[in-house]
Amino acid sequence: MDSVRAFRSEPDLEHAPGADKLSRGLGWFSIGLGLAELAVPRIVARVIGTDPDGRSPMILRAMGVREIAAGINVLLRPRRAGPLWMRVAGDAVDLALLGVAATNKQTGLARVVGAVTMVAGVTALDAIAAQRNHRLHAGSQRPVIYSVTINKPPAEVYRFFRQFSQLPLFMTYLDSVEETSDRRSHWVAKAAIGKVSWDAEITEDVPGETIAWRSVGSAIKVEGRVTFARTPGRDMTEVRIEMRGGFAGIRASSMIARIFSKPQVKGDLRRLKQVLETGEVLYSDASAHTKPHPAQPSRKVELPSQLPFIPQPPTAEKGVVR
Repeated sequence: MDSVRAFRSEPDLEHAPGADKLSRGLGWFSIGLGLAELAVPRIVARVIGTDPDGRSPMILRAMGVREIAAGINVLLRPRRAGPLWMRVAGDAVDLALLGVAATNKQTGLARVVGAVTMVAGVTALDAIAAQRNHRLHAGSQRPVIYSVTINKPPAEVYRFFRQFSQLPLFMTYLDSVEETSDRRSHWVAKAAIGKVSWDAEITEDVPGETIAWRSVGSAIKVEGRVTFARTPGRDMTEVRIEMRGGFAGIRASSMIARIFSKPQVKGDLRRLKQVLETGEVLYSDASAHTKPHPAQPSRKVELPSQLPFIPQPPTAEKGVVR
């Protein structure tokens, strides 16, 4: 079994086919109803049992404008709950107006009751779609999560990770990390545009268990949390990293972290495991190439040597059961 686990095996509901069909259907229904209320308000008034010669046509035209605006809003953002909750609020207004109309003697009560039933049904659909979209959006904001099992006790892994100046040993994109105080540090990273830097502060620090941090005063928006948990039955550690990322003007989100951090986090955890268990990062010939290359690379290629060897005691001894 691969010691580096994959991301949570949960379905990506937000991008699933048909995830927004109900929302779009309600949006088009809203626009169609609004156009009918604007174009033929007297006919609509007769259908729902209200007086077509009184104030009903004027009220229906106003409701038609609202329905068209609500439908357009839903179609523009079919996977957001806000526009649908606005429709639920509009449906509540419609139900209240129908309740007032039912008290009028000139109103066809049977037709009004039918209209109330229809509006109540549409309200239920709006609420169901809004709740589902809320769950989908909340699910898409889950942090990027990756984990690895390391054959070292949690306290030892925590102590190594807590010394932020050692992070460049296995996080290859980092140039340096300087601890400026007990809870603040300055990070310098390599990027396609050159070197970028930011300051980070620790938001939670539980020795042997958790380290959480976030960037401060920088265009780079990073939020992260690392937990160190003892595995059942053995003195080993499951290291679990949760990440969110963003840029200037864009708050830290899981989507950005998932796009830019997924392969990096996976590699970082593999290298952390190697450093702690063997004392060094192990490279193959393929490590020297970033693009397709011959099976036997040129002898001129030199493998990275910037990572020093860290002496570590053996993780197992022959004939010894731990």
